[in-house]
Amino acid sequence: MTNACAFPYVDPGAVLRLDGDQWSLGLDSTRGTHIDVVVYRVRADVTAPEDEWLWVLGHRPECGYPAVDQHPPCIEIRLRSAALHGKAGLR
Repeated sequence: MTNACAFPYVDPGAVLRLDGDQWSLGLDSTRGTHIDVVVYRVRADVTAPEDEWLWVLGHRPECGYPAVDQHPPCIEIRLRSAALHGKAGLR
């Protein structure tokens, strides 16, 4: 997924290892704790390029995806866009 604006491109399958202060919301996630997310895609449809926060859809590393039948992303997490700088799988 590319965007002509300032969104970072994150390769699907890239693993984001986020400290507790790098994200704020996530379904079934404890705020302020470390979390790992295998990226499905960045939700550019609900985030403006100038926003400090981005929504990312993905899976937990312990999820069987894609070794099992494909299923919708397990997690949607709101993270600081600055957390993506210097991460592998970004363009």
